[in-house]
Amino acid sequence: MYDICAYLSHRMNSSLYIAKRLIEKSSSGFTSIIIKIAYATVALGLVVMLCANSVINGFQNEISDKIFGFWGHIHINDTKITRSFESIPIKKDPALMDSIMNIGKLELHDNLTGETISTKGGVKHVQSYAFCPGVLNRKKVFEGILLKGIADDSDESRLKQFLQEGELISFNDSTESRQLIISEQTAKRMEVALNDKLIINFAKDRKVLKKQFTIGGIYKTGLEEYDKKFAFCDQKVVQDVLGWDESQITGYEVFLDDINDAPIMSDVIYNEYLPTGLFSETIQEKRPNIFEWLDLLNINERIIIMLMILVSIINMATVILIFILDRSHMIGVLKSVGYKNWPVRKIFLYQSIYVLLRGIIYGNVIAFLLLFIQKYGEVIKLNEASYYLSVAPVSFSLWQVILINVIVIVVTSISMILPTYIITKIKPIKVLEFV
Repeated sequence: MYDICAYLSHRMNSSLYIAKRLIEKSSSGFTSIIIKIAYATVALGLVVMLCANSVINGFQNEISDKIFGFWGHIHINDTKITRSFESIPIKKDPALMDSIMNIGKLELHDNLTGETISTKGGVKHVQSYAFCPGVLNRKKVFEGILLKGIADDSDESRLKQFLQEGELISFNDSTESRQLIISEQTAKRMEVALNDKLIINFAKDRKVLKKQFTIGGIYKTGLEEYDKKFAFCDQKVVQDVLGWDESQITGYEVFLDDINDAPIMSDVIYNEYLPTGLFSETIQEKRPNIFEWLDLLNINERIIIMLMILVSIINMATVILIFILDRSHMIGVLKSVGYKNWPVRKIFLYQSIYVLLRGIIYGNVIAFLLLFIQKYGEVIKLNEASYYLSVAPVSFSLWQVILINVIVIVVTSISMILPTYIITKIKPIKVLEFV
């Protein structure tokens, strides 16, 4: 029994030993050219996969952050609202805001499946808002606008991240502030700058109500749909135009620690915290178009990865066949001295896996270098009107990079077993008779 085990171990090690010797001797000639082409092909495929993954992650993260920064993760409104920007007042309830604000990390038990669902975080902030349509008026130029009234309970950092010029609104306890924050796009259309005066016309009781504002800030999200429509003002202005008192608002915006918790948190808030007459929905449900576009990017990423893996499989299969044809005489000799098919096949598998792993190392180094240059050098620019971003974004995910590498290695290595089957058809007598 010992002799058999020693023999098998020797055979296994001899396959690896021969593979190493072949790799060492392949530094010149035709085989060397083939190996270099294989390195380049594997590396290029991995570069495409890693860059596609990082750029798509960047798009999803950057655009999602913009949308959530502008809108919050969850909206709470009156159940009668049927349109996105309809203004049906609800009572501002500080106690409700505090109770929602105190929601932390949750662990929920599903009675149907028996599973425990956990959130990654809790509620980060809750703020009130109110909507009101108006018409900008300057030098006989009229432009429709939707005013979003915010109060002193708003998280300043959310709007400040989009601010290009000026300051945030300064709130007064008793009087309404006439500061207005408009988008850079609106400022250009209306030909106004910081500290200029701007009149907004409102329809109230079948009459036109004029209010003069001072442009206190100019923002830019890069999301044309929002930059074109929205301006920010003191919530008291909106309440005055709509004939509401200071306790009436359009709704609440809820910001979370983790965006992936939004569906669960929305259900919990609706079922356990909201009184009758109010409902909650995630911003993905309220503004589905952009999120559907972002989801399509995942499909594109999967297609790219599958195509690149297919290219890698075809490339490595070709390399193995060339190795086998180049060493057909050696195969005949090994078989003639007693080697079985599988130990001989392993020689070429080891050799090909070495080429694959080296190509993957090159691919990772090149990909990280390119992504580093793009992240900090911002080499690739984009049309912001079409892509919502002025620069191709990069977001690096270590676990996704590891997963892509593992998938490429495992799938390609397994697929290389099939081409080596040709070795079983090689007859020593046929190969050696021409020597």
